[in-house]
Amino acid sequence: MSVFGPLEETIIDSATVTADENSASIDMKNHRTWSCQLVWTSTTAAGTVKMQESNDGTNWEDISGASQAISNDSGSTMFKSTDAFQAKYIRALVDFTSGSITTVQCYFVAKP
Repeated sequence: MSVFGPLEETIIDSATVTADENSASIDMKNHRTWSCQLVWTSTTAAGTVKMQESNDGTNWEDISGASQAISNDSGSTMFKSTDAFQAKYIRALVDFTSGSITTVQCYFVAKP
């Protein structure tokens, strides 16, 4: 039984995104599963929000199946782990392409 409880935090909470933006990295050593609810509004944007993983906190790889294209609409989606998370760190990346993303939030939960 783990003495560590769930981790819950907003990892991205931005207004008017016009360039790439990373969340802070989250140390997952005491957590095995995760979910991230992405909510955005936009009128002229093109870009992608994706979850990434790393073992050293410097070199990041995209997590397969955890990305969402953002276009000229508003919306929301949920990313979640399907297996026990193996990497040490996780983060969200707003990969900006063009236009302006009016708001974007990522609500993150990790469980032991």
